[in-house]
Amino acid sequence: MQRDWGILLGEMLLLLFLPGGTQSCGVIAVESPVILLGAPLSASCTLRRESCRGLEKGVPQVVWKLDGDFIPATQVSSDHESTSTVNLRSFNKSTGFLSCYAKGIKEMQLVDRVQISAGYPPSPPSKLSCVMNLTDDSVTCSWDPGRDPLITTNVTLSIHRLKGQCGNLGEKKLDCIPIRGQSSCIIPREQFNPYQNIEIWVTVQNALGSAASIPLCLLPMDAVKLDPLTIQEVASVPSRPGCVNVRWKEVKKRTWLDQRYQLRYRREEEKQWTEPLDMVNGSMMTEHCSLLPATKYHFQIRCIKSSLRGHWSEWSTERSLVTLESAPTGKLVTWWRRLHATDTVRMAEFQLLWKALKREDANAESLWYVVSASPGAHNDDIMICNTTSLWCSFTMPDGVRGVSVRAYNTAGHSPETDVIFSNRNGHPASGIQASPHGDHSLRIDWEPQASASGYVLEWCKYSQHPDCEISWKTEPGNSSGSILQDNIEPLQLYTVWLYPLYEGSVGSPVQTEAYSKQGAPAFSPKLTLRSVSKSQAELAWEPVPLERRHGFITSYTVFWADETGKEHYAALNGSSRKFVIRNLHPFSTYKVLLGSFTAGGSVNGTVLMLHTTLLDEVEIHMLLIALCLACALAIIAVFTLCLRKHARMKRHFWPSVPDPANSSLGRWSPTLQENPKMAFNIKDVSQMITSDVTILEGWTEKKLPLADPPKRFPIIQKGYFQEHSVQPLSTTHDIASLRSYINVADTVQYAKVITGGYRGQSPPSSLYLRSDSTQPLLCDMTPSPKRYENMWFHETNQDDSVFLVGEETLSEFPLLQGLKIQEEGESLSF
Repeated sequence: MQRDWGILLGEMLLLLFLPGGTQSCGVIAVESPVILLGAPLSASCTLRRESCRGLEKGVPQVVWKLDGDFIPATQVSSDHESTSTVNLRSFNKSTGFLSCYAKGIKEMQLVDRVQISAGYPPSPPSKLSCVMNLTDDSVTCSWDPGRDPLITTNVTLSIHRLKGQCGNLGEKKLDCIPIRGQSSCIIPREQFNPYQNIEIWVTVQNALGSAASIPLCLLPMDAVKLDPLTIQEVASVPSRPGCVNVRWKEVKKRTWLDQRYQLRYRREEEKQWTEPLDMVNGSMMTEHCSLLPATKYHFQIRCIKSSLRGHWSEWSTERSLVTLESAPTGKLVTWWRRLHATDTVRMAEFQLLWKALKREDANAESLWYVVSASPGAHNDDIMICNTTSLWCSFTMPDGVRGVSVRAYNTAGHSPETDVIFSNRNGHPASGIQASPHGDHSLRIDWEPQASASGYVLEWCKYSQHPDCEISWKTEPGNSSGSILQDNIEPLQLYTVWLYPLYEGSVGSPVQTEAYSKQGAPAFSPKLTLRSVSKSQAELAWEPVPLERRHGFITSYTVFWADETGKEHYAALNGSSRKFVIRNLHPFSTYKVLLGSFTAGGSVNGTVLMLHTTLLDEVEIHMLLIALCLACALAIIAVFTLCLRKHARMKRHFWPSVPDPANSSLGRWSPTLQENPKMAFNIKDVSQMITSDVTILEGWTEKKLPLADPPKRFPIIQKGYFQEHSVQPLSTTHDIASLRSYINVADTVQYAKVITGGYRGQSPPSSLYLRSDSTQPLLCDMTPSPKRYENMWFHETNQDDSVFLVGEETLSEFPLLQGLKIQEEGESLSF
């Protein structure tokens, strides 16, 4: 459409700027630019060849267009060289541009264009009516214009004042021109007399014809429409339940005009108003009864002239009222359930349920319910429950087999309903079936029982929990089906129980399960790999929880694909919980998933990666047995070899180590007088076994001996004191200060001999201990001497030195006698 208008705009601009205008080249002739919609159209285009430029030699070729679309050549004819005619069988556009072109040497040249309009003749206006407004004393007339003519149409409202009765034309005609597009017109007060008849009609005219409405003759005062009223008050009548008083007033009071009134009302939950009620009294107040108690009503009122001539006013604004309460009427419909099964009715826990009374029976906005029991004729009633709920749970009192329930409000109470609790062991119903009846309802069908007086249906949403919210309803004894609508949701499983009611007993229940609407499960079960071998795998899964199934699981499908992408599947029934995939390739990888299907859809689970083994379980066991046998044989062979080569193995793994206790040194006797000289050759150092000797000797506190001091000092090399600047201990004070760093213990180490290792082994260390010794030790607080200090060399008394070796010491340690070294004529003992 935008493209067509663009082409038309371009062609119009071309016409504007064409040298000499279109009259200089040619002209289009039509019978009328306005025609009936759908009628045929003929037009001719005449060329002035001498005025057209750039035309081809010979007979010029003429082309026609309608709103930018070429007209087929079959509809175009040429009478002679300068005229071309087009014939359209039906013009189906409300408006269009017809264009004529002449083909030139370089391009087509626009010759002329005309606009064609199509429509209908005007329809006669109908339903002409006029209303007089007393506020501004004007008359407003309106009418139904009928079918749209699609072309420009002129509308005129004509008014004639009459001299008397209707039909006698009066003085002059007055016209009222409505606003274009509107079908009403306002006649001002100056153009009529309220108490003089006038005649009014509507005339319409266009290019295709004209029409007029039927004339309307009226007296303006008989066409008066009064202003809306205002309701002042709506109040209940305390002494008369169901009655109200309605009081109203006029916006602009006109005492000279008698009026009639109409009242209408509706309940809050209703959309339809009641039929208007006529009121003739002029006291601006009325009383209306027969309303329901404790019900909210809306009221409206309107008025008209008492002669009923004219028009009713508009309805007033609404006023609301809640009527007074009255005592409930009718008995409650009850049902009961045994919460905990027992053998007898006595001491059993029951739940009593009842249906809410209808609004017209409740007679109140809210009701209370009281459940009571009567133990006997001479005992007062026991109140069990007093509640606003529609159920009551209680334990049956002793000696009571039934209870009574009633509803009450501020105005009174309803009649009592007796309930007898009996065992439910009657004959059950049969043939129960459940089916969907919509997304929020279920249909239950059963085979009717001949002696049943009624049926009770219970249903609740199926859940893993034993307790659920019970909904119930009753059906008469001759029914064989029911529609359940309360608390029904799609994609949820419901359990339905059916109880037949007999005279004095209740039948055993039968149950069924159903969905109002099924859908795909929320998810598919997760696969678990139980076992796998080189050729098969066992899969297992847990079912989807009931709340997430969204329907009855009809089947499962296991899909698996190998590494090459080749797919396989297996269909299983809805009760399956495991599956074994067979004929798998060893040492391969497979993708496995599980699909779950219901009547409402399907869903696939997550992918499980499956890796088959190289060997199966039997082969692995046989391989393990073979390996165990091979290991056992190898161990037996090694053990036998070790027994046969015992001596060689012992020498290789356990070399002979000398035992000092069994050596010749262990049998030496101590020598006190002899001081054997032992030549020390530096070359034989490597042949000595002893690698380190530590000698510790203790003493008891005694006077320093003065005899033979040189024999008690350890032999040290000459010049030691000069090289290390060590001064000998000479005073008693110095000795005492040295003893302060000595600790005494019962057991001290007095010798440790470390020998060289044999064939690279770690050398053992022989430790000699002396018990009950008074040998002083260095205490914990003794400061460590410096590298160049030896405290025992600073003491002149040899008995107080820590490392003193004397002749008597050698007598106690026979092993040390062999460790004397003779060097430079002096005996050095270690």
